[in-house]
Amino acid sequence: MLGIHTNHSTSRRSRNASVLAVLSCVLLITLMVPSSGCIQRIWERDEDAALRMQSAPLMSVRELDGRKLLVMQAPSPGWSIRIDATDRTPEGKRVFVTIRRPDPAFQYTQQIVLMRALTSVRSGTDIEVVGRLLEHNEKTKNKGYAKVDLVESFEE
Repeated sequence: MLGIHTNHSTSRRSRNASVLAVLSCVLLITLMVPSSGCIQRIWERDEDAALRMQSAPLMSVRELDGRKLLVMQAPSPGWSIRIDATDRTPEGKRVFVTIRRPDPAFQYTQQIVLMRALTSVRSGTDIEVVGRLLEHNEKTKNKGYAKVDLVESFEE
């Protein structure tokens, strides 16, 4: 009986060691793959996003409470801006944003509106903003990003 018990114990130990080895490999692979790598690959190759962003509202970066604040000057209240992700770069941080056009089913007053989105990027850190301009109900899947040309001020 003792020999059989030892066999079960030995096979259980080897099974536990195998499971531990697999989990270690999965953990190692997970740590090696950056979480926002897919986002970065999409924006770097999307020429359509660059064309769309040419008609996007102006955007600038300011500071608020020790963090970077994105400010968009929209031509009406129907526009929206959302921060999708933040990625570390050798120069600082890259912020991914989605800008949506107004829903044409509604009427909006034609007035300039400043829309703000507070990032997690600390003041003093260099920031690069990449964005995508979508229709109000357009799906985000496979929609890439392009560099946003930031302005210093909205005054001409």
